[in-house]
Amino acid sequence: MGEKQLGWNGKKRFFSSKLENAIKYGDGQGIGISFSSEEDCELITVSNKGCGLAEDELPCIFDSFWRGSNAKSTKGSGLGLYICRQLMRRMEGEIYASLQGDELRVTAVFSRAG
Repeated sequence: MGEKQLGWNGKKRFFSSKLENAIKYGDGQGIGISFSSEEDCELITVSNKGCGLAEDELPCIFDSFWRGSNAKSTKGSGLGLYICRQLMRRMEGEIYASLQGDELRVTAVFSRAG
């Protein structure tokens, strides 16, 4: 399967991995999912409240085997968001994260087929 042609399967893999991450680290305080469009892109944002991630840790969340200080009591390998980033790169998309209070938002930007 071609890199950019991961298409729907790539989106499903991204969504599944990010949703699992939000459930695992969201402390049961709520998960949000939004879909939007900008110019020639589709955006999927998955957010979770109660993540407890420190602002200075945000740049590291897409690194392989990295786990935040909020993850000490939660099982995991530190690969979930790394895999999301790798999927987005293979599909020539982008991924970024932001913190708003105790809410972590991870947005994937997919180019529309043209």
